[in-house]
Amino acid sequence: MHKRIFLRYFNICALIIFLTVFTLGAVTSAVFTYRNIREQDRNMEKAAQKIASMLEEVPANYSFFVGTVMEGAIETVKETIDCDVLIMNRSGALVQSTLQSGATVSLPKEAVDAVLSGETYSRQKVFIREQGNAYTVGVPIRNDQKIVGGVFVTARQVRIGSEFGGILPSFLMWGVLVLILAVVILYFVTRQITRPLYEMAIAARSYSKGDFSRRISVAPEGELGTLAATFNQMAENLDRLEATRREFIADVSHELRTPMTTIGGFIDGILDGTIPPEAEQKYLLLVSEEVKRLTRMVNNLLDVAKIQSGEITYQMEPFDLTELSYRVMLTMEDRIAERGIELTHTLPEESIYVLGDHDAIHRVIYNLMDNAVKFTPDQGKIHLGIFRRDGKAYFSVRNSGAGIPEQEVGKIFERFYKTDKSRGENRKGVGLGLYMVKNIIEAHGEDLYVSSEEGVFAEFSFSLKETKEIGE
Repeated sequence: MHKRIFLRYFNICALIIFLTVFTLGAVTSAVFTYRNIREQDRNMEKAAQKIASMLEEVPANYSFFVGTVMEGAIETVKETIDCDVLIMNRSGALVQSTLQSGATVSLPKEAVDAVLSGETYSRQKVFIREQGNAYTVGVPIRNDQKIVGGVFVTARQVRIGSEFGGILPSFLMWGVLVLILAVVILYFVTRQITRPLYEMAIAARSYSKGDFSRRISVAPEGELGTLAATFNQMAENLDRLEATRREFIADVSHELRTPMTTIGGFIDGILDGTIPPEAEQKYLLLVSEEVKRLTRMVNNLLDVAKIQSGEITYQMEPFDLTELSYRVMLTMEDRIAERGIELTHTLPEESIYVLGDHDAIHRVIYNLMDNAVKFTPDQGKIHLGIFRRDGKAYFSVRNSGAGIPEQEVGKIFERFYKTDKSRGENRKGVGLGLYMVKNIIEAHGEDLYVSSEEGVFAEFSFSLKETKEIGE
């Protein structure tokens, strides 16, 4: 897979570079050739005009003058601009040229007629058969305002491109060198870019097999660095989720096994007579308690599934938060008294009405107080409170004890998370209570707060919007 990604990216980029160099060379060649031709065209026309102006005051013996005086001048022009010069008389006959076969050359009728009519002739075509395709400029020669002949300056096509032909090898050599250098750089850049993609592909295969330990090593700069960091974060989350899943299965198995073993043992004892009839009521009550605990656990699991699927809806209506807090506190009194925990509160005597789902907030308060009782040591302290601020009512529960480690504060609201795996039998549960508390409060559009000092206390609080009593 790595080779496929590498070759595909490398080939595309190499093709782009090649086309770029080729296009640049072609455009440069075309521009250079065009400018060279235009410059030579102007020089040819200037040369023709110069020769024609020299011949404007020619005496009557025109042919003799040209033959004796102009021969050196036109040879100089030929050497300067690398063109052939042809001079004709008023009859259209060639009287002087730089061509070796000048005496036998016949000038095209189209060019002769154009010049003798006073026009400037310029064409890219065959002018002299022996030269082939050439560019030719012709201008008339005037004497006393009369046209007495013409001057033609012609250049073969190969001559026009001679300067470009001289630099073409150098251009090709440097073009090939630049292309090779670009390909070498592209090779290493492509490897650098595709390496993280290759690592991600290998990591993804590992994740599909349940191995979330692989991480991607890449420089943190740029989009690939961000992608790799996100990929690694995803792997860490999956790894933690997998660990949590295993712990959850172990916890649920343990939580189910213990009451089921107890229930089975008590029922078997009653059936086989091990437990005497007078003690059956006592053990049946214990079985009933265990069944209720199993029911709560299963209901919690079902509620988590409903929360995740968005099936739970909340009935928002006013209710008395003070009365609800007192009621939950009373259900905890026996457990608190058995362990010698000191319970204090600052619950107001008057009713405080808030807007929310009564049953859902009952579960929130119950879970928070249940956690407080679980994690408060014997002879410890628990404090409940309600206070108002900015149109909201705040409920808080604070307990003494081990508190919550700072590094775990952000994790305690995750599903199935338990802060301490070795807290004993009285720390029963599978880590769903705070997860449900957080989701319920967020569904109400309110905030949940936690503060703790390790080894001293832990405190949870939440807010609800105050409202008026129904009927007011």
